[in-house]
Amino acid sequence: MQGFFFERNTMVDNFKMGMSDSHFHIMEMKRREMDIELLFRTLKDAGAGILLDAGVQLDDFSERIFWADHYEQLYFAAGIHPNIPKNSWPDNFIEILKEQINHPLVKAIGETGLDLFREYSPLPDQKALLNTHYEISQETEKPLIFHIRNAEDEMIHWILERDFKTPAVLHCFPGNKRLAEVALEKGFYISYAGNVTFKNASDIRDSLKIVPLDRILVETDAPYLAPHPKRGRDNHPGLIAYTYECIALEKNIDVDDLIPRVDKNLKAFLKLS
Repeated sequence: MQGFFFERNTMVDNFKMGMSDSHFHIMEMKRREMDIELLFRTLKDAGAGILLDAGVQLDDFSERIFWADHYEQLYFAAGIHPNIPKNSWPDNFIEILKEQINHPLVKAIGETGLDLFREYSPLPDQKALLNTHYEISQETEKPLIFHIRNAEDEMIHWILERDFKTPAVLHCFPGNKRLAEVALEKGFYISYAGNVTFKNASDIRDSLKIVPLDRILVETDAPYLAPHPKRGRDNHPGLIAYTYECIALEKNIDVDDLIPRVDKNLKAFLKLS
């Protein structure tokens, strides 16, 4: 088990009350033997805000929902990640997905999108799956969480062809200026992960020049993408302060002023206020 999980004071580096995490993965953190119960207890003691556990598959839903009893402001998204191949989708996956989305703690749909980095799933299958998530979003008016990797042009084209009843979010924003412009035109949110802090991520930081404060969300994508100076280790929501600090610096705003703005944005996205 990760040693830093036994040192509670190091679990929330620079953490400030009200910091939220708009995208992380409980089950992936558990697979890396993180102490989730201790993490939630520590975050609660630190005054953390809303946490959103994003879905990547359907068969672990009950295990994810179990953790709602351990953290009052924990919410969920349900969906199938674009890297999940078609032969792994349940035969009745649409029925299962709709059932999960109807759970009162499920406030968003996803993550879904297009991923051409590894192409575990052919692009036509990814688009079919993306369309299914979109159609359910239109029916339920629950917001979409988009995963986009090495598929910015394809995703721009897909977004421009559609209308949206509720705002979506571009999770772990990759830094493409045109993608940001299209997303903002559609009223979407842009979510920044720990990679915005990386030295070679100037394009992601530059995008903050055109993204207004009322469209920004902050995430860890834990256990992935630990921010500088923790890059290379397993990530978790207690390390999100580094990402807040980076965004605040780029936007020339105090972290204490950024926190309530992001909280307001996340509540609006999830329709919690």
